[in-house]
Amino acid sequence: MKAKEVVNKKTPIKGDESTDLTLFVRTSDEELRKWDKEKIFNALIRETDISEDAAAIVATEVEKMVSKMEIEYITAPLIRELTNAKLVEYGLESIRKQHTRLGVPLYDARQIIMSPNKENANVPHGPEATNLTLAENIKKEFALLEVFSPDIADAHMSGTIHLHDLGMIDRPYCSGQSIEYVKKFGLNLPNALSIARPAKHPEVLIEQIIKFSAALQGHFAGAIGWDALNTFLAPYLVDVDDKRMKQLAQILVYEFAQQAVARGGQSIFSDINLYWETPKHFVGVPAIGPGGEYTGKNYEDYETESRRFLNALFDVYMEGDALGRPFFFPKPEVHITDRFFQTEGHEEFLYKISAVAAEKGNTYFVFDRGDTAKISECCRLSFRLDDADLEEAKTPWKMRFSAMQNCTLNLPRLAYMSNRDDAMLLENISKYMELATKAHLQKKEFISHLMSMKNHGPLALLAMDLDGEPYYRIEKSSFLIGMVGLNEMVQYHTGKEIHQSKEALKFGLKIISFMKQEAERLGKEYGIKMPLEQTPAESTAYRFAKLDMKDFPLQASSVVKGSKANGELYYTNSTYLNVSADVSPIERTKMEGMFHPLIEAGALTHVWLGESKPPAENIAAFVKKTFYNTDNAQIAFSPEFTSCLDCGKTSRGLRETCSYCQSPNVEGITRVTGFFSKISGWNKGKIGELHDRRKGQSLD
Repeated sequence: MKAKEVVNKKTPIKGDESTDLTLFVRTSDEELRKWDKEKIFNALIRETDISEDAAAIVATEVEKMVSKMEIEYITAPLIRELTNAKLVEYGLESIRKQHTRLGVPLYDARQIIMSPNKENANVPHGPEATNLTLAENIKKEFALLEVFSPDIADAHMSGTIHLHDLGMIDRPYCSGQSIEYVKKFGLNLPNALSIARPAKHPEVLIEQIIKFSAALQGHFAGAIGWDALNTFLAPYLVDVDDKRMKQLAQILVYEFAQQAVARGGQSIFSDINLYWETPKHFVGVPAIGPGGEYTGKNYEDYETESRRFLNALFDVYMEGDALGRPFFFPKPEVHITDRFFQTEGHEEFLYKISAVAAEKGNTYFVFDRGDTAKISECCRLSFRLDDADLEEAKTPWKMRFSAMQNCTLNLPRLAYMSNRDDAMLLENISKYMELATKAHLQKKEFISHLMSMKNHGPLALLAMDLDGEPYYRIEKSSFLIGMVGLNEMVQYHTGKEIHQSKEALKFGLKIISFMKQEAERLGKEYGIKMPLEQTPAESTAYRFAKLDMKDFPLQASSVVKGSKANGELYYTNSTYLNVSADVSPIERTKMEGMFHPLIEAGALTHVWLGESKPPAENIAAFVKKTFYNTDNAQIAFSPEFTSCLDCGKTSRGLRETCSYCQSPNVEGITRVTGFFSKISGWNKGKIGELHDRRKGQSLD
């Protein structure tokens, strides 16, 4: 039965005998064919494990059902539904599952086409977005029926765990790249219509990086991050004057920011890792320059060019786009190390990036203390480099890292299920972490199968082996365990939120420490790297809260955050303190930072500025104080903006009307999780959180 087949009744049915059925089938290849129950039989044999005898019986029974229908048209989907109903009647549920049809009802398709999907604030509403949503809906069903076992699918659908990016089940999660790969091999992608040699000029290299990013985002579910971008770009910048340097920085930012041609018409979720000094693990590494040739120097010999580009880059971020708005992407991740504070000119540079943080909010401050080295991307994901990774720094084009999947636990629900019993709570956490591990292994098996198809499969780009091994190295993958609602778990279990007592904070740390130990135990047992990550939870915190209010109404209503009347429900994200808590920014940074050493795959603290604009020197002092006096891994400062679509001006703060021309045709902009976006694209849970955020506090 083809997807577009329609059965058209041409003659009256005589009696109840199916042999008297004279029907014609309108096929998708525009031919009329006579009704044939063998098509049902053949479909069952082709698609399922049913026996031939059973298939013949079912086909005959379905034909009898059709013969009794007083309808003018019968569609192929209806025939399949009738067949599935007959399979259920005969107790053949496993066969019915194999024979099921994936898709959406007409009503849902209409809603998707007409109304914006607010699951991802980076996806604008348009034809490409609706294509993405429709495709994702089918892939989600496929994943839950085909890739994951029923126990995992049930746990996800009930809201005890959340399997992220199910609609992109046929690709890994997030990834960290090295531009050295592009410098060395050019743009040589499978199935490409043309091949580009290694770039000879910086403009060409930047364009190749951006084009490769667009190709990669079609093969990863999440962010595309680039490591030490200014360090590796520097050999191309020798003798470049200030005007051209600024133009190169503009090309990089604008081309990334305006690449609204990726999946669903969204911008490329891109991160660039930046260093003021040459990263310790790249000192002594031979530099690759124009044409993919070695220059005879090492990367530390190009620090002057690297810093000049970095300064030009933040000049571009400070200016903002044509309307003065902050650039949403690429996100600049500035690594602050011990050596940073010992280098010449670091004070002036720290002041500059702090000024950008105050004015536009772009700067992410990533803290690499001691010998820590990592690649940051996505909303807060980091890949911490081990000794083997650092050894690969000598061949930096091989430094490609990825998270295969993120599976998040609904911590408040586990608290409700445990009824304030410590032992039962830990037992439930262990049980569902075991289930999450099982989900990771099933995803790994599925992706491994796709990768094994190599150049003939859907992941040909990730299977390409220009340097002797697949571009995507599965053995280097991380399998993330996330968490949502630690604050509400602690609140329900102890009666206090994390910030309200030392005992509550201590209990929260105990839970995350236990999760880290379990993740390490399970990872070792099953042979995968499984670190904890703060889940960004743009939609998951809302989804969990909604499901728990339905399934655990008495328990959830006592701790859930947001407006119940408006349906703006949410749980506090990951290990954060309540966003409305009356806690100073430095105390919040310290307390939240206590969890960060336990969360190896990435953690972040937000300082919500609102419409306030602290002096750059205050932010610089705050950053330095955070580096030396806390364990915090990463901080970002988040202002709010109102952009007028009539007069084109941008003002500070969120307003109903433009402060310049009083037009109501405005859009609000601020950070949703780990990236800036338009508030009009936020889901109800994030709107509720926005209303509750405590903003504009002094940084002193």
